Amino acid sequence: MTDSSDPYYTAFMRERKARREIEQLLEDSSRQLYEKNRQLELQINQIKAQQQALLQQEKLATLGSLAAGVAHEINNPLAFVISNIDALFSYSRQLLLATSDHHQPISESQLKMMHDDLPELETDINHGLIRIKDIVKHLLFFARTDSDQPSEITLQDGLNLALKLLAPMLKNVRVYQIHSCDAKIWFNPSELNQMLINILVNAVQACEAAPDRQSEISLDMVFDGNVYLKIRDNGCGMDEETQTRMYDPFFTTKPMGKGTGIGMAMVLQIIKKHQCSISVVSELNTGTEICITFPVLN
Repeated sequence: MTDSSDPYYTAFMRERKARREIEQLLEDSSRQLYEKNRQLELQINQIKAQQQALLQQEKLATLGSLAAGVAHEINNPLAFVISNIDALFSYSRQLLLATSDHHQPISESQLKMMHDDLPELETDINHGLIRIKDIVKHLLFFARTDSDQPSEITLQDGLNLALKLLAPMLKNVRVYQIHSCDAKIWFNPSELNQMLINILVNAVQACEAAPDRQSEISLDMVFDGNVYLKIRDNGCGMDEETQTRMYDPFFTTKPMGKGTGIGMAMVLQIIKKHQCSISVVSELNTGTEICITFPVLN
């Protein structure tokens, strides 16, 4: 039987107790760490869901501002498609009557007119429907809610799509591109579209706030190791306070109904996510230039 007064035994028991306490402490710490990691993961997922909801909110706000112009863009081709279909119905009725039991002859001049007119009617109908289809396709791409993964895309293609979507809004703006390039970037296509549209919508609205001159937006794309995209407008510009706060969520200088105040906050979030950078130079009553730097795929 071990003597509890034995100093070696006492030291052994003390060490064993200390080891058990340390093991228990490690177990408790591991359990706490696991729980904190689980809570952190939940919070990250919640933040991602909130960011996605904000992105969708901004998309819907942009679609709302485009709605009137898009309706006009669809109504134009739709009007001549309907008109041409009416003409086709008229011709078909005449031809059916000419070949029916109640034979109604068609003059040579009428036949010639149909012969000359029918191919053009068919072509115009086809072009009009393709135009409507393209408008709807671009809107659906912009409004999609799924979170695309980044992929290899051409920046110029993304810019072209944004300009097509904004065509109704850009009708009174002179838009010109100085340089372009076909460099590939690694980017989420839907988020690239959202980012460019947010910036271009701001440029258009800045131009509308300076009605004393012809509205202009210049685009310049330069490849120099990275791709630099510069978007410059000759609108109202920004004062120092606005430039300082332009990325603050829900900050806006626009009247109610003109903006959500999350457009540029969303731009900055997308830029950081894709390891890009952005710089802004603005002068009140002169205009604003935004430069985005995109890393290029090797």
